[in-house]
Amino acid sequence: MKQAHQHIDPPKWAERFFEWYCYPPLYDSIIGDLYERFDDNVEQYGQRKANRKFCFDVLRFMNRHTLKRKGQSKFYNNNMSILSNYFKVGFRNLMKNRSFTAINILGLSVSMAVCLVIILMINDQLSYDKWQANSEETYRFTHYDQNEVNIPMATVPMPLGEAMQDKFAGFEHMVTFRRGFGGDVIQNGKAIALQGYFTEPSFFELFSFELERGNPETALSTPNAIVLKKDIAEKLFKDQDPIGQTLEVGNKGVYQVTGVLKEFPGKTHIKFESLVSLSSLDKLEKNKVLGSSIGNWGNGSETWIYFKLRDGYSIETLKGYLTEAEKEHYEPESDEGKEFTLQKMSKITPGPLHGNQIGAGMPNFFVIGLGVLAILIIVCATFNYTNLSAARALTRTKEVGVRKVMGARKGQLTIQFIVESILVSILSLIVAIGLLQFLIPAFQSLQMSSLLEWELKPDLKAYLQFFGFSVLLGLITGIFPSLYLASFKPIQAMKNSVSNSKLSKLSLRKALIVTQFVISIVLIVSSVLVYKQIKFIVEKDYGFSKENILNVHMQGQDFAKFENELEKLPFVESVTATNNIPSMGTEYSDDVKLSDGDETFSMNYFDVDEDYISSLQLELIAGSDFIKGAPSVNKRAAILNETAVKQFGFESPLEAVGKQFYIENDSLALNVVGVVKDYNHMMLIMGIDPMMLRYDPSGFRIAQIKVAGFDIVKEISAIEAVWDEFDPNHEIILKTFQGEIDEFNAFFFDILYIVGLIAILSISIAGMGLLGISTYAIQIRMKEVSIRKVLGASVKGLIFLLSKSLSIMLMIAFIIGFSLAYMANNVWLNQFAYRTSFGFDVFLMTALAMVGIGIATIGWQAWRATRANPAATLRDD
Repeated sequence: MKQAHQHIDPPKWAERFFEWYCYPPLYDSIIGDLYERFDDNVEQYGQRKANRKFCFDVLRFMNRHTLKRKGQSKFYNNNMSILSNYFKVGFRNLMKNRSFTAINILGLSVSMAVCLVIILMINDQLSYDKWQANSEETYRFTHYDQNEVNIPMATVPMPLGEAMQDKFAGFEHMVTFRRGFGGDVIQNGKAIALQGYFTEPSFFELFSFELERGNPETALSTPNAIVLKKDIAEKLFKDQDPIGQTLEVGNKGVYQVTGVLKEFPGKTHIKFESLVSLSSLDKLEKNKVLGSSIGNWGNGSETWIYFKLRDGYSIETLKGYLTEAEKEHYEPESDEGKEFTLQKMSKITPGPLHGNQIGAGMPNFFVIGLGVLAILIIVCATFNYTNLSAARALTRTKEVGVRKVMGARKGQLTIQFIVESILVSILSLIVAIGLLQFLIPAFQSLQMSSLLEWELKPDLKAYLQFFGFSVLLGLITGIFPSLYLASFKPIQAMKNSVSNSKLSKLSLRKALIVTQFVISIVLIVSSVLVYKQIKFIVEKDYGFSKENILNVHMQGQDFAKFENELEKLPFVESVTATNNIPSMGTEYSDDVKLSDGDETFSMNYFDVDEDYISSLQLELIAGSDFIKGAPSVNKRAAILNETAVKQFGFESPLEAVGKQFYIENDSLALNVVGVVKDYNHMMLIMGIDPMMLRYDPSGFRIAQIKVAGFDIVKEISAIEAVWDEFDPNHEIILKTFQGEIDEFNAFFFDILYIVGLIAILSISIAGMGLLGISTYAIQIRMKEVSIRKVLGASVKGLIFLLSKSLSIMLMIAFIIGFSLAYMANNVWLNQFAYRTSFGFDVFLMTALAMVGIGIATIGWQAWRATRANPAATLRDD
């Protein structure tokens, strides 16, 4: 027999929610049933379980009795139906105004597609080392060279790591990388280049690289042990088991394979093909195969040191010990002095620009630049949408009036128009994703794409970002038009008599259209100047001959023997050798002085042979060339350029001939035997520095072959055949002199491509924006135009009247845009030692482009307005 119990009320929040959720008749009909079930549950299960069951009963009854019974759920009717209605009306309005919708979707989708590519680029660069378990806790030492204004270096002296471990007990792991390992591995009669770093066994403790084969604890613990990446192991050993196999790597010795790495799960800034035990380094340095780094505080360019601190130890404390190391090992104001700093691994790529990076990566200023470009593009598209929406608002005044008379509130109207904006943005996103399939291959074909190793593959995260970006863009672009439309008063809207003065004084919209054209003008001017500068660089006289010269990289082979074979070919006019290709950005330099006690200065040098000056047709303005067949004399001779003569303080090139100077740390003097006219041996952005040509066969790395050029394809084939016999182990690396320079300058062409694309987009969007503003401006004056036409006004006069205010805005945009473009472009042009002119032609081309757009849009709309039937326009009055 059930015992009576004291009545207990169910949870108040559930009851109140249910009361709010349902209409009163429905609530009254079922609440009694719920209470009865609750009382039974309290008696049977107790208060706590009864409360839980009451909540489930509420939800069950709501689902059964409200959502299935149309018209009885406040939530369903007042929210779901309203939301559904917003989207239905939005789609109908978009379909009703197809031309307006098409213009908006076209402008937004093209701009959005470029922004999506930029999002993928930034995502790709932000993905570096995110898969590393310790990426947020791992740091590396970096340094600045004292007494020099330059960028920080990612490398540090090797003994810094050991010194810090002696001073500071907080290191959990420390890993040293030393560059310099690499060379050819001869496998099956072919040479395969292998590159890597010397490192420590703790590599596998600090980083998340995993071995597919081998033991991570012992793989790098013994001298001459090597660990290979999986793809390199497959390339070297095919289907054989690499473990235990030996490799002879160039002049670095023989190494035993002790491990094979798994494929990396993501991108990393540490680029390598192999890792070699750091204990192998001592022997190589003692045998002079590699320069000194062990214990050498003066060598700050060969070593990277990464570390992780134990819990409870502070980075700030470690910085104090770095300062101590600076004071202990470097004299104040010394040229070799260094200032040590720290950098978190997660901030390396993208991050601040550093020299001597361990791998390629995008500096953060480049990421910021991409972001700015994306913002410029989307701002133009946003302005365009805003202007078109405001222009079209005049056709929707009666709709707004009817809605307000029927009880629609301002907030509801605002939401309706924002929903339409979001729909346009989402439709634009769909089109943009389609365009993305064409843009991605175009961007990945750029030279900078291969340098930065872009992988532009959209994933779920990227698509979610795209969707969020489109919704946000829809909100931003819809706010102003929606507030503007919702502000119409019902009576004026119903009569279609919204105040012209109110519309004409919208200074914000005028500012938008002027800003849009200012951006377009800046981009057009920038594109023209980038094109002119690149053309100027490509066509500039470098001061040496490049015609019919082929560059062959010697890959460690004997130049003299190769030269003997080439001279047998009838079309070969001359063969010369060098260590470097001029104007390609690579520098070799030494500190030089006239005599003991004199100040030293840095002088670039090229290692060349006796035929170099004649082959490249350099102009010898004083003295003589190197002497043929006299290597011992030539080794103590040097030929200077004019800038070096001035740097030494000689009055003329003739005075310099016969003088001597010294390379620092070399007691033997070099004799100046000749002076060549200045030529561009460095990048054109850098101008001409002091330079000498010296005879040093040990530095010959490139053979430069001057050919007749009658049939360049056959001549190249014949040279390739000679190489195959001369060195069957290496494939020939042969490029034309001009082609190699053009390849180096390809980065500038990439910039032109990107800036040009954005300029075209900006111009197109600005044209559509001007179409919108002209449509708007003319619509609000249609009655005025009709009255003037009835009173006898001419078509020309009406077109001038309608175009006047828009033309004034265009002129304001010209003044502001040209001023900004001049200032902004002079900044980057001044970085070039040789720069193109910023002449009147640049402004003229831009002005013609913008005026053409203005005539095509404003003039066309004005002409259409003058052709309208006055009776139809004045009918409502």
